Amino acid sequence: MNRFSWRSGGIAALTAASVLLPFTSYAADFSDKTVLKSALSVDGTKHTVTLPLYRGTHNGTTVWYIITDASDVSEAKKLNVVYSPNLANIGDGALQHVTKRGDTYIFEGAPTFSSNRTYVASKTGFPPTSATPGSIGDANYSPFVRADGVPGVLNAPIVASGDGNFDVTSHTNTEDRVVAIDAQAKTVTLVLAQGFVDGKTVNYLSTEASDPIAATVERATYTPKLKHANAAAVIPIGVVVDGPRSAGDGQGLAFLALDTPLEKAATPSNVASIGSPFNVLSLAPNPANLYAQNAYSPLWDVRVLPKAQTTQIKDFATFAALGPKPAGFVVNCPVVAFE
Repeated sequence: MNRFSWRSGGIAALTAASVLLPFTSYAADFSDKTVLKSALSVDGTKHTVTLPLYRGTHNGTTVWYIITDASDVSEAKKLNVVYSPNLANIGDGALQHVTKRGDTYIFEGAPTFSSNRTYVASKTGFPPTSATPGSIGDANYSPFVRADGVPGVLNAPIVASGDGNFDVTSHTNTEDRVVAIDAQAKTVTLVLAQGFVDGKTVNYLSTEASDPIAATVERATYTPKLKHANAAAVIPIGVVVDGPRSAGDGQGLAFLALDTPLEKAATPSNVASIGSPFNVLSLAPNPANLYAQNAYSPLWDVRVLPKAQTTQIKDFATFAALGPKPAGFVVNCPVVAFE
């Protein structure tokens, strides 16, 4: 199967047809637009979310994590997170086992946050001339965990390490989307990405990617272990390469690289300016019935549309009809709220 090359820009070589899931239309009640119910606040101006922060350990070092999804409905209700039953299908190759000491999770793997994230745009913006992710998961790290005594699979990304003096400007001990963290209050604020689902604007996190360039673009942790995820646990997400670039209706990777500060670190002072590629999601949690059986998963199989577009694409049916190609990697992007 031919796949889109993030490194070479080999767009002309794309020949494989995509196998795409149907999109879901919502005749839903949007009076409460936040689907991640544990969210303490969602700031629509700065495009941030503040979430509960949990303390764990890895090899004797403190790590800090969030929880966004659960494959077990009772656990999803208990934690006020999104019910994502497909995560039960992810497979042992993409999971990590977590033991417990009291209420503390002990992780087998974790990211290293000390790398300096860099993005050097090419003349076309994307593919980049060079790109380096700011955090890298070790061979055992996955955000998807099975924990002792906890039913099902949790989506529990590690977003910081250490016992204090958290760096939210150059991110030497925090993930690149973290712009505030309070270990005493146990809260963390992260930059959201914006996209579309069925014509509606949706806000989501982007915490891990199985490809290093994608992790750089997404300000996420490069997580090689996610390459082993079973197909039954993933759903497609659409990415435009060369889309419109005007301020009001920009979309795509070229827009993100050339018209937003993609090369800069996200900080408390510039957080409102951090851009999004406005990806097109195939599914999202139904805000009117969050705990019904559903096909949603926060783990996305990336599909790329290299053909230039002049207008925004806001629904997956339209995106799918244009012949996107598989990019060959997955991203962990849990949905947080609609606008």
